[in-house]
Amino acid sequence: MPVVTEHAQGMPCWIDASVSTTALREGLIDFYTALFGWTFDVDGPETGFYSIARHDGKAVLGIGEQPGGQGRWITYFSTTDIERTAERAKEHGGNVFFPPMQVMDVGWMALVLDPAGAVHGLWQQNTFPGFEVMYEPNSPGWFDHVSEDTRSAARYYESVLGNGIQSESQDGMTILRRGEQWFASLTREEGSRQPPQWTPVFVVDSLDRINEHVRQLGGTIVVEEMPVPGSAISIFQDPIVGTHVTVMRAGEASSS
Repeated sequence: MPVVTEHAQGMPCWIDASVSTTALREGLIDFYTALFGWTFDVDGPETGFYSIARHDGKAVLGIGEQPGGQGRWITYFSTTDIERTAERAKEHGGNVFFPPMQVMDVGWMALVLDPAGAVHGLWQQNTFPGFEVMYEPNSPGWFDHVSEDTRSAARYYESVLGNGIQSESQDGMTILRRGEQWFASLTREEGSRQPPQWTPVFVVDSLDRINEHVRQLGGTIVVEEMPVPGSAISIFQDPIVGTHVTVMRAGEASSS
């Protein structure tokens, strides 16, 4: 599959997480290297030792180090005008708690709390587009937003990013799309112990193999296998910071 060099307005384009210590960051790097076969490029202390995971040389996600980092994945959405998009986020009920900031020469970022309580990022690329591969095993293939208020969330992402909304299904799930491409689900979950959040879903060639490998590496399987339209998912908890991670069996991750 060719390298992705740009992402359309409103599409997921990057994933990262921050942890509070070098030991945790290096532990996550070791875990994901063993599980997915990724390699990591590690920057210097001026960037918080920001570490970019690569799949066959193509950027997948980042892991940083900063005080208070809890290891939760943040999904970033592409924008061609981050200042205007941040203003629209405010107009439609979002809390821009980290305003647009230039990141060296690679682009501009912002962090926003959506009306349902889930954090997401905004990214305007300069020299760095975001992740450079999708839908291949060991790379992102889908994104899921979980909260108690998916209707407000859907209206927000439609208004702020221009995404289309597929009608809500009986199980309370709404689909976000760009044109004819489906790329994310909004799942209503009441009384969850987890905070509202965006969860990236990684494509894998075998759920059984991943589950076995997670156990060998000290992780915990939360959901062994659960059918979803066109495929199946597993959920595990990493052994380093305890973040839940979702993987999807290859086949229909890019449904449209």
